[in-house]
Formats: sequence, structure tokens, C-alpha cells
Amino acid sequence: MDVFRTSTLPILCLLPLALGVLAGCDSSDSGMNADQPLRQVSYDLSAQSNDGALSDGVSATATFRELGPNQTLVTLELDGGATNTDVSHPAHIHNNSASEGGNIAIYLSPIDGTGGGGTSARVVDRSFDQLADFDGYINIHQSAANLGNVVAQGNIGANADGQTSEGFNVVDNPQSTTYSLSASSNDGSVAPDGIPGQVTFNEVTNGMTIVTWKLDVDGDEQYEDDATGASVSHPAHIHNNSASEGGNIAIYLSPVDGTDPAARSSKLVDRSYDNLTSFDGYVNVHQSAAKLGNVVAQGDIGANASGGDDGGGGGGGGGGGGY
Repeated sequence: MDVFRTSTLPILCLLPLALGVLAGCDSSDSGMNADQPLRQVSYDLSAQSNDGALSDGVSATATFRELGPNQTLVTLELDGGATNTDVSHPAHIHNNSASEGGNIAIYLSPIDGTGGGGTSARVVDRSFDQLADFDGYINIHQSAANLGNVVAQGNIGANADGQTSEGFNVVDNPQSTTYSLSASSNDGSVAPDGIPGQVTFNEVTNGMTIVTWKLDVDGDEQYEDDATGASVSHPAHIHNNSASEGGNIAIYLSPVDGTDPAARSSKLVDRSYDNLTSFDGYVNVHQSAAKLGNVVAQGDIGANASGGDDGGGGGGGGGGGGY
């Protein structure tokens, strides 16, 4: 199994000449001030009555966590944890306020209804200030097949008063490791030939890692350019042992929305980067929460994946430019 280890945050150094004074920057500068904490803001999402399986809706919290100058991690957390349903719950940031309504502006990661604590995460390529000022609202839906049933909703950005707090204390020189996922033939109706992909472990803090996985739907080795086109979300998990041995679910990852053109998802995992990159495990990607037996992609990770070298750090503490 191929594994690639790279620096997450490239070093940027600007040397502007202004008023006859040459101004430089330290080689560890990543565009953020390492002496200042990163920011975050949270918004309440209210339970919405609907005609679906979760008729009373589910309240939730959305949090925007600054990662660097041009990236923000958007996490969702259902107040009651996983919904114990055999579906995944898609979520999006929409334009305008909730009372006005609007089209989808940004895909977020679905929440797995079968487990995983009722949380998801999405790395959004917009600055914290852009999202904190965005004219929008968030919808969480019953399922990809039942988007009309909104289970949680709330205004964000310019339309809401969020609760601000101190964000990530990002490590200096965070590291990144990527593992290949092979297409897995199965008896399902969505992707019987399987879909190749990759999973990346991005170090954030001393005890937290962002796990991002993607599918290469058209097989051109170019990611984030095609949705699977399925009316379901595709769950993924880290399992114990190697893929050839098989094992139980150890860590729930966030599903990929079948309608998401980027075909990617992330999860903020409460384990260190070193723990995950040495973990005795493998990743399975499934057709849907209701069809977990149909595995569409699979690959060994951590202690079971050969090849590659540890990458060096890529920037000073305080975030940078490459999750």
C-alpha cells in the first residue's frame, strides 16, 4: 500500500522593501502569528419539526475553527449524539438567512447516524473572517434521499451572534501522511466495481488529528472534481487490524455526501498524529449506512502500510496553508 508523507504547512516568507527598510520574516512564519491563539466561533442550530423519521428534529452546534490564513474547519455536533438511524445526515451552508432561504453555498460533511458521537468536520477553503461574516445559514437534513426533511437549522456569520472562544493551539511544524485506498468490488448497486480514494492524517494539536478522505470517482487521479451521484452518503471507518485480517470499527469517520462534487469528508479525531500513523488498522468506505456490507474502497493505514518517510514540519505554530 502506498503512503506519502509530506509537510502540511508550506513556509511562506515575504521580504517587502518599504520606506527604504528591508523587512524580513523568520523561516518558521506561516502567515499567522504563532504568539496569538487561533479563533473559533459557535452557533446554535435549532431542532426542526418535519415529516421524516426524526419528526421532532435534533438540536446541534456548528463551530468555525480557524486553521490558517485561508482555511477554516467547520464542525457539527448533534446535542444528543448519534441519531441511531441507518442513514447519514447531509449538511450545507446556504446563502442568505434561514427566513429568506437560499441555495447551497458550501457542502459540509454529513453526520453518521449509526455512531461516531453525532459529529462531523469539513475543511473549508475560506478564511475564518470570511465565514464569520458570511450571509448564510446551516441546514442538517434527514438523509441524501430526503433533503426536504430538515432536522436542524440555524443562522451563522452575519446573520447570528455566535459564541467566540479560543481555538486550536496548533503544533509547530505539523505533519501529514496520505494512504491510498483501493477500489473494492462488491454486490451493491451504487459502485459495484468500487471507487479508489485516499485518506490523509493531518496533525493539528498534540492530541488531535484531522482525518480527511476522498474518492477519485472518475479514476483520473484528480480529486475533488466529481460526485458519486448516489442518493446516499458513503460512511467510512478505521478498523482494527490489517484489511486482510479484518476487525471491528475503532474510529468513525465522517461520510461523503453522494451529491458532493468534491467527494471528500473530514473528521476531527481525539488522537495524536503519532498514534494514528502507528495504528494497527485499515479504512473501509461503504456504499451507505444501510448497506455496510458493500465496501467500495479499502486500504491499510498506520503500522500496516509500507513505504514513505516521515515528513518534516512545514510552518510555525498558528496554522498555515494546507489541510
